[in-house]
Amino acid sequence: MKFSSLNFSSMFKKEEPMQTYDWKFGTRSKNKLEGVHPDLVEVATLALSYSSVDFGITQGLRTEAEQKALLASKKSQTMKSRHLTGHAIDVAAYEGANITWNFDKYIVIAEAVRKAAIEKNVEVGWGAAWLLSLNYYNSAEEAYKAYVNQRKKENRKPFIDGPHFQLSWNNYPK
Repeated sequence: MKFSSLNFSSMFKKEEPMQTYDWKFGTRSKNKLEGVHPDLVEVATLALSYSSVDFGITQGLRTEAEQKALLASKKSQTMKSRHLTGHAIDVAAYEGANITWNFDKYIVIAEAVRKAAIEKNVEVGWGAAWLLSLNYYNSAEEAYKAYVNQRKKENRKPFIDGPHFQLSWNNYPK
């Protein structure tokens, strides 16, 4: 049988159409996206329409001084942050008009980011699943569990930063 005669489309499960929501980024979020790589802005914007949880952008591009201050206050762990190059964002989930830090909400957001990243063909990593980009998993929850389990095997505490999303180092080195 010739390779060209194979029907690959029947071999893969077709995803159900995405339900969409009418969330829109407000002025504050749009301002935080200034200086962020356009591919990540595009993924975040699409993810907002895919997420059942409304969210806003709390951090995008940072200056070196801002990063140093975050490091000094122990709110960051590195001076090699992807925020310094516009390759990362942090989000905040909303419950009504209030911000919530309930991790379950960030799993929902991460799943929307995963689906948007796949659709846009942009590799995006998540701060609660540092092993591989979300694109390589069947769900954000699977990515999170894989990371936590790997850290347990290594006898290391997982570093969970649920609001953080960044472009992959491989495809976006600087």
